[in-house]
Amino acid sequence: MSRFALSRKEEEAIVALCKTEAIRACQADVANFSACAQGRTVSVAWRCREQFRAMQACMKPHMSEEKIDAAKRRFFQEGGLPKPAPSASTTPS
Repeated sequence: MSRFALSRKEEEAIVALCKTEAIRACQADVANFSACAQGRTVSVAWRCREQFRAMQACMKPHMSEEKIDAAKRRFFQEGGLPKPAPSASTTPS
């Protein structure tokens, strides 16, 4: 991939960023699973199986090795993790 190495913390941050993007892209499936799992413990395994599978099917392409490798390449090209967008309250007037 690259001649540069990532620290464990950087790699975990990149994977977390990919996961956040996957959750955002699959919001409807995540919400369906979450609603089904609400108030359940062990029974979530069989009661919410279909919702879980739908959520996983949606998230899988967003969490593939290719996507994570692309995020790592962006990390090196951009010189680090993306900076959070400034909030409206911190922008100068």
